Amino acid sequence: MHSGIRVRLSGFILFVSNIASFLFGFIFIVLISRNLSQHDLGVWFYIGSIITYFEFFVKIIPYWAVRDFARGRRIVKTAVTISSVISIPLMIIFLGLSLWISTYIEADIVVFMVASLLIPAYYVSASINSILYAKYPHKVGWRVPIIDGFKIPLAFILLPYGLVGVLSAVVIANFFYIFYGLYIVRREFEEKLDYEWLKKRFKHVWLPIMQSGIGYVNAASDSFLVGTLLSPAQLSLYGVGTTISNAVRASSQLALPFSMKILAKTTVSKDEISSMIKFLTIFTMPMLVGGVLLSKNLYGIFGPAYIDGSGILWILLLSAVITSYTSIFSGTISGTERADYDLSVSFKKLLRSRLFTIILVDYLATILLIVSLFTFIPILNITGAALSRLVSSLSLLIVFSLLCSQYIDVRKNLVNIGRITIACIPMSAYLLFFAYPRAYITIINIFVGAAIYFTALYLVDKESRYLIRRFIKELAEKVFSILE
Repeated sequence: MHSGIRVRLSGFILFVSNIASFLFGFIFIVLISRNLSQHDLGVWFYIGSIITYFEFFVKIIPYWAVRDFARGRRIVKTAVTISSVISIPLMIIFLGLSLWISTYIEADIVVFMVASLLIPAYYVSASINSILYAKYPHKVGWRVPIIDGFKIPLAFILLPYGLVGVLSAVVIANFFYIFYGLYIVRREFEEKLDYEWLKKRFKHVWLPIMQSGIGYVNAASDSFLVGTLLSPAQLSLYGVGTTISNAVRASSQLALPFSMKILAKTTVSKDEISSMIKFLTIFTMPMLVGGVLLSKNLYGIFGPAYIDGSGILWILLLSAVITSYTSIFSGTISGTERADYDLSVSFKKLLRSRLFTIILVDYLATILLIVSLFTFIPILNITGAALSRLVSSLSLLIVFSLLCSQYIDVRKNLVNIGRITIACIPMSAYLLFFAYPRAYITIINIFVGAAIYFTALYLVDKESRYLIRRFIKELAEKVFSILE
């Protein structure tokens, strides 16, 4: 199937959307961190880590929906409906466990009752996003304006109700995004539920369950164990660092349209991989360097009480960069795998496929993460949690890059990364001399530093000039098509 996805343009739109999500999320966390107690902020992060475990089955339907919809099968109504059904019993179980958990961490049970509504919201959103990513990845970019456009003002209005009000704002905002997603994909709805597709894909439900389960366990383990082994106050410090590092982690969205294009055509070349790695590096390198140099100032935006945790930020940022590179290689492995083209593919064939290899590697990395967390947190506190995350991320990058070794031009990629690093020097000099511990100065410095970096990059690297010009051309064509 031919893919009409504009890789750089769609990837950039998703990246900008996720950066906007980070900025709005930053504002949101600052808002609640300055208006809630440190204990309540820790409870906020703790609830987030617990809900993550209830997303264990969230990819059962989206896993196959994105692959089959990208290849031309209409299964939108089926995917959305079944995801909704799966979420209901999980929400009920969450409510049951909340009676014990709320007592353990000294939180109001009403907080958990409101938070439970996020479970069906996340399940339905996952199916809608799988359809959008497969065919309209740029339209996912509206997720941030919709969710944060409602979440932030609603949270501000509901702050007198404390954490319950904040969570209510998040729930309402997520349901508004669901309404938007359903509106966008309404023309893709099949006339009736595709039970044939559902029946055959459910035979292989073990594959997405394994992937989804380990993915969410991996994502939540560090926050959960910091909150459990240390305290909600320590988790608030770690959570702030995670929030900041999510800006870098958002760059993995640059690779998503690239992965979808590979999935549609099932082939890729060394030059395409090198171009994607460079395009990703153009954004991740300055974010890593700038984040390290401004670590204390960034933490200070959340309030003076959180600055003590800034020492872990460089570790979390480096881990986020590594995760973004890994997304290119895992997307390549998944996209070039053809074993699942046949709906009647056998269990043994899937077990021998590279789809299962990806999951197996994720399990090994997660085991390494959990063992490291139990080893390092008692000794190094939140620094141990950050180091554990870095070790796990690095192990994934090494294995996936080896699996994609036939597509990687090591020398070319190192040269590209070196040039981009050189372009960061003027920006670094500016940030070192003009850093100032005021929130608004820090934000101004981020934008000025970005302008200095992109100017330097444009001057020192010919290929970057080509990539930037090509992207601007694609963006202009998109704008003109909308105006017409």
